[in-house]
Amino acid sequence: MLFRRVLTYRLTLYYLAAILLAAMVLAMSGFVRQPWINLAFSTAVALAMCWGVNWAFARVCGAGSNWESVCISALIIVLIVTPSAPNDLAAAGFLALVSAWAMASKYIVAVDKRHLFNPAAFGAALMSLAFHRPVSWWVGDYAILLPLLALGGVLILSRLRYFEMLASFAVVALGLAVAHGNLSSFADVMNSLSRMGIHSMFGFFGLVMLTEPRTAPLGRWRQIVYGALVGLLFSPFTHIGSYYFTPEMALLCGNLFTFFSNKRRIRRWTEALA
Repeated sequence: MLFRRVLTYRLTLYYLAAILLAAMVLAMSGFVRQPWINLAFSTAVALAMCWGVNWAFARVCGAGSNWESVCISALIIVLIVTPSAPNDLAAAGFLALVSAWAMASKYIVAVDKRHLFNPAAFGAALMSLAFHRPVSWWVGDYAILLPLLALGGVLILSRLRYFEMLASFAVVALGLAVAHGNLSSFADVMNSLSRMGIHSMFGFFGLVMLTEPRTAPLGRWRQIVYGALVGLLFSPFTHIGSYYFTPEMALLCGNLFTFFSNKRRIRRWTEALA
C-alpha cells in the first residue's frame, strides 16, 4: 500500500540515491574503485549546477519546476560521468557543464513545455562531442551493484508498465552481442551475453535511461519500435561509416523517434512555427 502511494519520480529518486549510496559504501570497502570522496564531491557539483541552472531558466521562462526531476538528472550524471577529484578542475568543469546543459536542454530544446531529449543524455552527448571526452558510464563496471539496480528497476518497471519496450531493447541489444560473438559453443554465447548484460552499462541504461517516461513514446507498438531502435544503436557494433554510436546518442535518436511518431505534437509544432 505504501509503495502505491509513492510517486514515480520520487521512487526513481530513492532508487538512484540508493545506488549512489551503495557505491560510496562499497568504495570505502574497496569493492568499487572510485574513491568515495570523489563520489561525494561529484554529487555536490552535479546537484548544485542542476539546481542553479534549472532555477535560473525556470525563473526567466516563468515555468514550474519539479525538484525530484532535477535531482534525478543530477544523480544520473554522477553515475555515468567519471567522478571528479576535488582538485581536478578539468574533470569538475566537465561534470559541471554536463549538468548545466542537461538542465538547459529542458527549456531550450522543448515543445509545448515538454523537453524532447533525456536531459542527462543530452548534456553528456553534447559535452562529449564538444570536448572529445567520452562518458565512462562507470556504474556499469560493477556487477556487485547489479542486484540493487535490478531490484529497484523492477519496482519502477512495475509502475510504468514498459515491459514490451524493455524486452524489445534487450532482445535487439543482446541478440547483436551474440551474433557478433563466437557462436562455436554454448559457453561462448553465454560469455557474450554476460559481457553485454552484466559487465556493461546495459542494465542501468535499460532500467533507468530508456524508461524515462517524458521521452518515451505512447502506445504499445511505438514503445516496442522505440526499444528496438535504441537497442540497435546501443550495440557497440552499430555504426554509420566510421561513427559508432554511444549509449547517450542512441537514446537521443530514440527520443527523436518519440517526437516524430507523435502526429499530434508534430501538428502543434508545425502550427507554432507557421
